[in-house]
Amino acid sequence: MFKFAKYFFIVFLITAILPLALMFAWNNTQMNKFHIAMLKYGLNNASTKLEHAIRNNLKVQEGDVLKKLYFNGGIKSDSHSVKDVLKDYSVEFSAYSQNNPEILSSYYEQKNAELYSVTVLPYERIKQNLKISKKVDINQLRPPGPYNIEITYGTDENPVMHRYYMDPVPVPKNDRFLRIADKVFRLTPGISAQKVLKITGVNNEEAARITISFSNKPSKGKLDNILTGLTILLVGIISSFVIGIIINKVFVLPVMALSKGARQIKRGNFSFRLDSDSKIELVRNLYNSFNDMAQNLETKEKLRESFISNLTHDLRTPLVSQEQSLRFISDKFKEIGLQNEYELAESLAKNNEHLLKMVNLILESYSFDSAKLTLNKESVDLYDTVEDCAEKLRPLFNEKKIEFVNDIYKGGTTIPADRFQLSRVFINLLSNAVENANEGNYVKVNASYKGNAVYIDIEDNGNGIAHEDIEVIFERYYSGKSLERKLGAGFGLSVCRHIIEMHGGEISVESELNKFTRFTIKLPLI
Repeated sequence: MFKFAKYFFIVFLITAILPLALMFAWNNTQMNKFHIAMLKYGLNNASTKLEHAIRNNLKVQEGDVLKKLYFNGGIKSDSHSVKDVLKDYSVEFSAYSQNNPEILSSYYEQKNAELYSVTVLPYERIKQNLKISKKVDINQLRPPGPYNIEITYGTDENPVMHRYYMDPVPVPKNDRFLRIADKVFRLTPGISAQKVLKITGVNNEEAARITISFSNKPSKGKLDNILTGLTILLVGIISSFVIGIIINKVFVLPVMALSKGARQIKRGNFSFRLDSDSKIELVRNLYNSFNDMAQNLETKEKLRESFISNLTHDLRTPLVSQEQSLRFISDKFKEIGLQNEYELAESLAKNNEHLLKMVNLILESYSFDSAKLTLNKESVDLYDTVEDCAEKLRPLFNEKKIEFVNDIYKGGTTIPADRFQLSRVFINLLSNAVENANEGNYVKVNASYKGNAVYIDIEDNGNGIAHEDIEVIFERYYSGKSLERKLGAGFGLSVCRHIIEMHGGEISVESELNKFTRFTIKLPLI
């Protein structure tokens, strides 16, 4: 279940989360590019309008002054009349020189930390130069839109600053800078961008600096886009997760249950049943069909077991009696020197012995019930156990001149196990190795520790096992399709696997035809 969930999560991540994340990242990148382009366009447009407003303000003041002084015939030629006409302005008088008259000029001037627009012109009627100034209303200079204006006077070391905000949010001090083309924009958390314009005074000297900046609304809009993208991503994740749960419940879990049931049936556990209480009719019908199949197989298996058990039991008794008779006849023929008759009787005795061995193996397999078997675990010395099993098979080793090597460390390799059942496994594997070995081959046993387990290898250099047999040699009744190696009646290895699994271990096999066969038993140390 958890193994499949891991793969399902990976597929879910690739097919659902990753595309949404990439789409969100791409959208965010495009929005950033669009935002920067809008900053560039908006700030350039606003600064152009501000520059125009700064110049136009002086022109408007010049026109207004000239209109009131020269196009109003009721003005008297005295300073009081001039001040009365220009009552909206501050007027200063200076000496008028006809030989060197002042020309009309306009500029900005800073007085008392305020910005003034100044117009200077000669006025012939009173023979004086007029310096006409008026305090600048910054809000009239501000271009239409969400822009803030900041005026700075003085030097960089000792500036005097006035700020005029569209929004009541102060400008943070921790500014950041962004370069676009050849212009530098100052970015802050609350303001998107800023640009500084120089205001010239008399003799083109700097009178002040005006900084125009966006309000904090673009940043808020960007945050809204991020939240919208995250919301879409979250909704996609939740939707995909819900769909995954539905697919898991309707399709995945039933398929996994059927797969588990098929493995149990394959291993001969015909009593396995699936829970058919599902609310989904399709799943319920599928489970019922599987349970019916398992019930039929279990019934047929019991009939076959009963038939084979009775048959082999009836065969065993005459075979035992016949074995004694054939050995007696063989010995007699040998005593009286009838060599041909002796060889024939000896061959019959060996065939009878092999047949009896197969019958005993079948009976043992059917009498083996892992559900009823109880292990009597104790501290088992692996070297002594393997040596005892090899001693019982010593005649077979000697007969085929096979070298047996016990490489297990003597006196120090102990594990918790059932000595009798573990001996059954070793005898079965060693006898199979001898049976499939050729004269002069070897059978070797060794053990090694890895983590909390011991690995026991039983290896021979006999005929080997065909590739198509390796995957199924531990299944009941399977005796092998290949003629290179004899696997017995298909019961011994099945019993070995059950015994090892009852110990909490595993058994596996590696082989290559006509080179080697290695059975590996993994047993826990605790």
